[in-house]
Amino acid sequence: MNDLRGPLVLAAVSGVLLFAAFPPFDLGPLGWIALVPLLVALHGHTPQRAGMLGAVAGGIAFLTLMAWMRVFGVLAWLLVGAYLAAYVALFAMLYQWMSAGRGPSVAVWAAPVVWTSLEYLRSIGVFAFPWALLGLTQHAYPPILQVARYTGVFGVSFLLVLTSSTVAAVFRSRRVSPALLPVLLVAAVVAWGTVALQSGATGSPLAVAAVQPNIAPRMKFDPLLASGNMQTLRSLVIQAGSRGAEIIVLPETAIPFDLFGRQGVLPEVGGWATRARATLVATSLEGGRANIAVAVAPSGQAVSRYDKVRLVAFGEYGLAPGRRHDPLWTPSGRVGVAVCFESIFPDVSRSLVRNGAEMLAVITNDGWFDGTAGVRQHAAHSVLRAVENGRWVIRAANTGLTMIVDPRGRVRGTVPPRSARVLSGRVGRVRTETLYTRRGDVFAQAVLAVLAGMIALPLRRGLAADVRTPAFQLAATTIALPFVSVYLLLGTRAAWAWPVLLLAYVGLFSRMRPPAAWGLRVRGAVPATLWGVVGVVGLWSGLALALRAYDLPVGIPVPPGGWVTGVLAQLIVASASETWLRGVAFTSAAEWKGTGTAVVATTVLGVLIHRGLGAEAMAWALVTGTLFGLIRMRTGNAFGLIVPHTIGNILFSTVALLR
Repeated sequence: MNDLRGPLVLAAVSGVLLFAAFPPFDLGPLGWIALVPLLVALHGHTPQRAGMLGAVAGGIAFLTLMAWMRVFGVLAWLLVGAYLAAYVALFAMLYQWMSAGRGPSVAVWAAPVVWTSLEYLRSIGVFAFPWALLGLTQHAYPPILQVARYTGVFGVSFLLVLTSSTVAAVFRSRRVSPALLPVLLVAAVVAWGTVALQSGATGSPLAVAAVQPNIAPRMKFDPLLASGNMQTLRSLVIQAGSRGAEIIVLPETAIPFDLFGRQGVLPEVGGWATRARATLVATSLEGGRANIAVAVAPSGQAVSRYDKVRLVAFGEYGLAPGRRHDPLWTPSGRVGVAVCFESIFPDVSRSLVRNGAEMLAVITNDGWFDGTAGVRQHAAHSVLRAVENGRWVIRAANTGLTMIVDPRGRVRGTVPPRSARVLSGRVGRVRTETLYTRRGDVFAQAVLAVLAGMIALPLRRGLAADVRTPAFQLAATTIALPFVSVYLLLGTRAAWAWPVLLLAYVGLFSRMRPPAAWGLRVRGAVPATLWGVVGVVGLWSGLALALRAYDLPVGIPVPPGGWVTGVLAQLIVASASETWLRGVAFTSAAEWKGTGTAVVATTVLGVLIHRGLGAEAMAWALVTGTLFGLIRMRTGNAFGLIVPHTIGNILFSTVALLR
């Protein structure tokens, strides 16, 4: 371990630098060199040790960056931090695997290719969470951001990592030749960005206002305070109208009542718009079932509506998502609305602009983590969305940060956080499209294709060496065959039969080897059961605490069909899952590539067979699958995991009671 002491220190330094580059310290220039210590530390180590060093850097960086998540419970904070840190660990492993034994020029370009590819993958799919992408560290430096008009935020990240890898390569090789092309590229991009700031479409001028009511989230829907909250909103809207605003934007779910229906307050809110002589972008949690934004014209009529499409997993479980990212039509132009969480996804704002948005509005309620760095980290995304799409952004936040950003990423106005204020300003209606708006993430996808090509050849060689070994053939038979069969079955009307099919496969494989050889034995099952029960109860308790932070109730539900039928059904599902995943599949994967690979492989398989059940179910499968894999590795027993799996499924179903 002594030979790792220095590399561990360097990896930790990278973690600290990454943390400091983002808010709260917001030392953006550190983003250019943050990965230098880690890249130097990786030199000469195996991919496995590189992964450990990457985990140290990522753990320090993201557990500190995501510390604001402790408002939703320590477990939620730890799980999200670990999830994001895993990407840094994977970056270190892939980078070292691809660059080991090759020249410094390969290492220079391998690092940005791997990092950017992983950032892109982290931004798409069911588990997408593009928070704290490295390019966001430059939100206060517009000359650097201009490349995002062509590449999105991923191009900024690419340049930062390229700089770090260049410095690390020069340090290791004591040669400047690997730095020549990267230095020229970075210098050219920054110089071009500086020139580009002097021009650009500003659009037809339009007076706008963003309302910051400063109402604590837990007080927003208190029936005793609702009338007073409405008076606060009314006063601020009329104040905004008196300043000449043609469009006034409220923050997320600002109206504490429904807008529509027999008890709806649309007539009252319409009166505010009439009094202000402006279009009001009003918001509500309509019927407790939809997170909406409504354009209320000066006539007092609702003329268009947007329902939030991309919901927060768990926090907005039970809400009905919208179907399309369509902008709001208003008499003063089309406004693309990104609701809170949606603003961190580049594709949401891009879709709004592609569908006709002439300006963007980000409406949010960051009061849940008011007073933490999370507020400023969230606001940084709005700057990148402005540059990527060449649109003015009006950001209305309940408690802050409320701001107006121009199409070049310059913040043109703010109001102090934690104050009831109106931010007034002039924006432009822009109709031209940037290359990023037209083509999307082609840059990131091209980088990912390069990575795939760099991996494919050595991976093919490795598989060619393995394919004739008994261990590989056993793994292919016991893992691939059941998985493909079940995965295809999930898309049919007979999807309910997948546990029966898996149990049949397990029975078939038990003829090849006795069940005990697969870890399916009663003897020694008690430790696995105890650890599993403690784990799932602990996970569920953390989930309950996080939901209660949102003031969402959690209770123990009656399983569908009643306790007897429901528990029996869950027992069958758990038996099929664990006897195959942690039994047969784990054993064959471990014999082929080791227990670490077996943990990862069986966890991924468990997530994939939950396709179609929603992000919440797949996230639960990811966390519990990792837990069960580690228990299986520690105890050698899979049979004992059936009971924890059953209990975990029943406890997880409590989220069905949220709405």
